[in-house]
Formats: sequence, C-alpha cells, structure tokens
Amino acid sequence: MLTRKSGLATLARMACLAALPLAPQAAAQDRADPIVVEADRQQLEVDGGEVRSQARAVTPRGAVLGEPLARFQDPICPGVWGLSAASAQYIIDRIYYNAEAAGIAVDLREGCAANVIVAFVDDPQAEFADMVAGRHQLVNGLSFDERKRVRETRGPVLAWNIVATRTRDGQDRDGRPPVFESTEISRLNAGTRRDMLASVIMLDTDLLEDLDGLALADYATMRTLARTRPVEQDAAAYRTVLSLFDDPVRAPQSLTDFDRAYLASLYSGRANQPGQLALRDIGNRMEAALPETP
Repeated sequence: MLTRKSGLATLARMACLAALPLAPQAAAQDRADPIVVEADRQQLEVDGGEVRSQARAVTPRGAVLGEPLARFQDPICPGVWGLSAASAQYIIDRIYYNAEAAGIAVDLREGCAANVIVAFVDDPQAEFADMVAGRHQLVNGLSFDERKRVRETRGPVLAWNIVATRTRDGQDRDGRPPVFESTEISRLNAGTRRDMLASVIMLDTDLLEDLDGLALADYATMRTLARTRPVEQDAAAYRTVLSLFDDPVRAPQSLTDFDRAYLASLYSGRANQPGQLALRDIGNRMEAALPETP
C-alpha cells in the first residue's frame, strides 16, 4: 500500500501491480478536501469550425494518417494513491460518474483491477524517472517518443496512456512490426483499432492546497479516459478543464460542455473509425446541451 509520503517508488518495485486491485489509501493527510462545484458558463453559440480546431489542438496526432483514436475497450476501474480514504473515494466516484455520463463502460466490482491510476506524489518527475529506471510495466509500454514527452514535461502534472494496436475485432498480432490482415479498410473504416490498456496521471501533492477534489478529478478524467494534452486558457475558443494548470484562477474547475461532448463523441462511434471522424459530432452535442431559447 502506498501512502502520500512513499510515492510511486514503492509502486515501481511491485512486480504485478497492474493486475492487482487498488483501494483508496489512508494517508498522512487526514483533512477532508473541500469540494466546490462551479457551474460551467454556457456559451450561447457553437461554431463548428472552432470546435473542430480545438478538438485537434487537444488531441495528439497519430503516427499514421487516419489512425483511430485510442480509447478504453475494457470497462474502466479507477484507483487513487496518496489521499485520505474519503478524498480518494470521492475522486474514484467522480471519475465513475463522468465515465458513465459519456457512455464509457465501468467496472463497479469491489476490488476490480485498476486501469485508471491517479497518484498524488511529492515529485512527479522523480517518480517517473524511478519507474523508467526500474523498468516498471506501467512505463514499459511507452514508445521512445512518448517517454521523452513525459520526461520533458514541466509542471505539477505528468500523464500518459499505455496503448496497443489490435485488429478491429480486438485481436493481437505478432511480429515486429506487427502485421494485421483486413479486407475492410476504407475511408470510413481502418483495419485496426487503438486499445487503451491503462492510463496514469501523477499530480504534485502541493496541488491539494489550492484545488478542490472536483477540479482534480475532472482534470484527471480528461487526461486518462482520452489521449489529450493541456491547452492554454486564452488559446481555447471553448472553455475546457484541460486549461486548469495554465490558469488555475480563471480556468473551469469542472468538466465543461466541450469536455463532456469530447468524451461522448470519442466513445460513441466505431472503435476502428479513422481519427478525423471520431470527434466530428462534438459541436452537435454541445448545441444539444444549450438551454432552450424562450
């Protein structure tokens, strides 16, 4: 079991952690984090072009043109380290809530094996370096470029996803590089899909002094249930919690209409549809969420 002070150095020494259930941890921090809910400021017009531009900005480009976007195929099971039991359970429940609202399958069994990992540590960069040095399985699946991206990230948060390429039916293929056979490749259907096997986000414990559980849980939702990247507050045409650490004062403190529409759009279509088609209905979903005109 990990406490707030032990960090992920202990995690790196656990041989089979990804297959083990994660439970909320009792930490040195016993205070209950205040939970403050802020309503998203609705925008009364949705510009489809601006929405698509922002979706591209927060979505890392695939290695192959037309590659499907990565998403979980197995039900998600969140696990949290480094918080009091009550605070950890709040974040777990909030991620479950966000996932179900977006149509993402969830594993509600007690003791389920965590594949969405939220860890509060004293030094995320040092912890990641320890995991790489220890060849931990939660980093072994990362490509050289992805490891480099995480290692060079500055700031209080590190996030990454373990992703595998499979056939459209979910089968693995051997070989280096793997070979996939398909007769159904077209402009609307890729021959493969990208399965997210696990997602990890590490947050500096100092963040607990300034941000409440809702903001941290919703930010973790957007970084773990989808392959996304942060965006600057002033560069976003539509408000998004992904700008939280660019401007913690002015940025949204919970999922916005854009964020909810992004996740729902990502998970609503076929797993093997090309990436450029996966997010095409974000604008329509945002418009559907607008209040009716009197």
